[in-house]
Amino acid sequence: MAAEPGKDGSDALKRFIRWVMRDVTYLGVYPGTVMGQAGETCDVKPDDEKIGGPNGLSGVKIRHGLPGVAIMIPPGARVLLAFEEGKPSKPYVALWERGAVITLTFADGTMPIARVGDQVMITSATSATGGPVTGTGIITAGSPKLLG
Repeated sequence: MAAEPGKDGSDALKRFIRWVMRDVTYLGVYPGTVMGQAGETCDVKPDDEKIGGPNGLSGVKIRHGLPGVAIMIPPGARVLLAFEEGKPSKPYVALWERGAVITLTFADGTMPIARVGDQVMITSATSATGGPVTGTGIITAGSPKLLG
């Protein structure tokens, strides 16, 4: 003879497990698409609607792990969405898939970046026989931003 539902304790166990596991959703990492960007935050639409609803999340912090660097990414870029300390109120995006970058700024735009073809004044140089010249210099015609 089978026990009545709940008489064997399984319903209570299921409720307990659901209670214990209630916050694990925000401990995961989820793929999503950037819908737009404003400064150091963006709007992102997670692939899984249970994370951000049908409209996604707004004002999500961008974390790229490089101090003094700012990045502007195009709408449609693929990212990973996570939540600081598993809190739904603290979302952030990081780890872009390979793709375009609109701008990349180093040292908060206060230091120039040398690109191929930019002028550099060489202050010291060494060269191994038949090898490349290496050394130090001052960027005289660089840019504070790299444009994609």
